[in-house]
Amino acid sequence: MVVSIIPQFPDIKVSLALFEQVKNAKEIRSKMSELSTSFAFIDPRLVCSGEQMYSAIYKTLIEVKYNKMRTRNLNSECVLCLSPTSNISDAFLKFGIKDDSSQLICLKFHTNTDDVDKEQLRTIMTSIVKGQEIEFNDDNLSRFYDEALIRKIYKLSDDFKPQDVNGLSRALVDAIQLRGV
Repeated sequence: MVVSIIPQFPDIKVSLALFEQVKNAKEIRSKMSELSTSFAFIDPRLVCSGEQMYSAIYKTLIEVKYNKMRTRNLNSECVLCLSPTSNISDAFLKFGIKDDSSQLICLKFHTNTDDVDKEQLRTIMTSIVKGQEIEFNDDNLSRFYDEALIRKIYKLSDDFKPQDVNGLSRALVDAIQLRGV
């Protein structure tokens, strides 16, 4: 698990955990209404890098700062910020986990300034997600992302041929930051 502070928003911390071998995605989805205020569960097939994820987190915090949130909480706003469209339902359908998801990203915003107890948070996350937590990093994300699915969701043309995942990541970061401008 990674706990981060975005320098421009020192009062908010963000926790990200990556899970594989998830066995209860359907159960998590059925409890989403209870959990939605606490966590966001994101399909890592659509996240090719930490840069892309942090770009959506940053966009979320900008939306909050300027009172432009379109959802009820930071976690759901971040899912929307990952999306190339402004359709909330569509964002959750595409970027949220599926009943058969075997990997997921667990995201939590902490709005109080208290220290985040990583072990306590890990205990809570692992009580919800029945799977193996692995380090949230680009190497592990690269094992799960699906370039064809990303191209379809973000409507990337066949002419766009990034040399590597960094080129793809840059394009997605640009799309996230420019949407709505």
